[in-house]
Amino acid sequence: MTMKNILSWPLVGGLLTHPMSLNVLRSLVLVLFASAIYFGLTYPDEIDNPYTPAIFWSLFWPFFLVVSMVTFGPVFCTVCPHSFIGKYLNKIGPQKLMPNWLRNRWWGLGLLVVSYWVPVYVFPDFLKIPYVSAMYFLVLTAVAFVGFYLYRNMDYCRYGCPIGSVIKSYGKVSFTQLQTDRSACQTCRSFDCVKACQWNLRPYLFEKKNNMQDCTLCMDCAQACDSVEWKVTRFAKQVIEPVKQLDRMTVWAFITLLAVITMAMRFHHALGHSPLKESLPWYQIGSWLEMVMPAVPMMDWVGLVALLMAVAMTFTLTLGGLWLASRVSKIDFWTLFETAGLAFGALMLVGALSHIGSFFFLHYAPDLVNAYYWLMDSDSVMKPLASHRDGWIHLFNLFNFLAVIISAAVLYRKVGQLKLSGTAFWQTYALSGLVIWVYLGLVILTLWARF
Repeated sequence: MTMKNILSWPLVGGLLTHPMSLNVLRSLVLVLFASAIYFGLTYPDEIDNPYTPAIFWSLFWPFFLVVSMVTFGPVFCTVCPHSFIGKYLNKIGPQKLMPNWLRNRWWGLGLLVVSYWVPVYVFPDFLKIPYVSAMYFLVLTAVAFVGFYLYRNMDYCRYGCPIGSVIKSYGKVSFTQLQTDRSACQTCRSFDCVKACQWNLRPYLFEKKNNMQDCTLCMDCAQACDSVEWKVTRFAKQVIEPVKQLDRMTVWAFITLLAVITMAMRFHHALGHSPLKESLPWYQIGSWLEMVMPAVPMMDWVGLVALLMAVAMTFTLTLGGLWLASRVSKIDFWTLFETAGLAFGALMLVGALSHIGSFFFLHYAPDLVNAYYWLMDSDSVMKPLASHRDGWIHLFNLFNFLAVIISAAVLYRKVGQLKLSGTAFWQTYALSGLVIWVYLGLVILTLWARF
C-alpha cells in the first residue's frame, strides 16, 4: 500500500474500512440532517430559526456536496442519510425490478432542477424559510425511502435521487478513484468485492474502464476485500483519459447544470449586481414583466428571464458548437458529444468554488456559527467576516479563470483523442469549446464592469 491509497492512511482507513466506525459517522450526519428537519417544523419562522437554513444551504450544499465532489468525488454518498437507511430498507423490501419508464436518470436530475434551481431564481426567498426547507427534505426523504424499499440494487440512487446524477457525473472531476490491486485480482476467484456491492457493480473493472459507474463509495467492497484501494489520482483523470462505457447522461448533466448554475448565476447574480444591471436584456424584460403581469408573492421575474436566457444560450452554444465541430471534423455528433462534452464538467464545478469561497466569509461562516449560538440558546451573534467592499474577497474570482483553464486543457486532450490534426483539430477544438470561450468573456465583462 502506498500513500496514494487513502485507505492506507491510519485514521481515514480505519474509519472507512470498519463498518461500525463508518456507521457512527453516518449516524452523526443523519442526526444533523434529521435535526434540521425537526427544528424547521418546530420553529417554522425564519427569524426564530437560523439553524435549518444554515444546515441545508450553508453546510450540506456548498461543503458536503460541491467541495467534497471537487476533492474526493462521490464521497458524500458514503455518508448520505438516505442511502444509509436505504441500504437496510433495500434488504427487507420486495426487491422489485424498477419499471423501464422509471429507469431514466432524467427523473433525478429533472427533479433537482425543477424543485430547487428554478425556485432559487424565481422565488429566491422561498426555500430559505425554515418550514419550507424542512418540508422539502422531508418529502424527498419519504420518496427516497419508498424507492429504496421497493426496488432492488439501490436503483433509487441511480434514477430517482435528485443529486444522484450530479454526483455520478461530477464525481469524475476530482482527485480520487476507487480501484483494486491488479496483481491480486488476477488470481482472485472469490469476487468478494462484487458480492459485497449492493449496487451490483464490479470494482475490479473501474480502473481498466476509467469509469466508476454508479459507485457511491459506500466502502462495502473495501470492507470485504483488502485489495480494494481508494487512490489519489491526477485531477479529473476520469474525464481526461479515455472512458469505456460512458453514460451520455454524464455529459447531459454537465450541460444542464452549466446552464442552470454557472451561466444563470453569471447572468443574474454576477452581472445582475454590476453597474451594467439596467442595460442587461434579462433585467429589462424581467422588469417589464413585473409591471404588466399580475403580482405574485415573492416572485422574481428578472430571475426567471435570466434563467431562461442562460439555459437557451448554454444549450445553443454547447450543442450548436459540437454540431458545427462534427461537420468540420466529419466525426459523428454523438462520438464528439461523448468525448469533447466531458470538458464541460470542470467549468461548473471548479467555477462554483469562486462563489463558495467568497460566500464562506460573507454568509456561510456566520450563518453556521449563529445556528450554533441559537441551538445553545445564546444571545451571541457573529457578523460576516467580510463585505463586498473588501478587495481581497474578489480574489476568489480566480477560480473562474482556473475553471476555464482546466476545461480548455481537458478539451484539448479530448479532441486529441479523436486523432485529428492540423486545421481540422483547431477548428474542432474552437467550435467544441464555444461555451468555454463565451463564459470566459462573461467573467472578464463582469470584472470590467465592477472595476
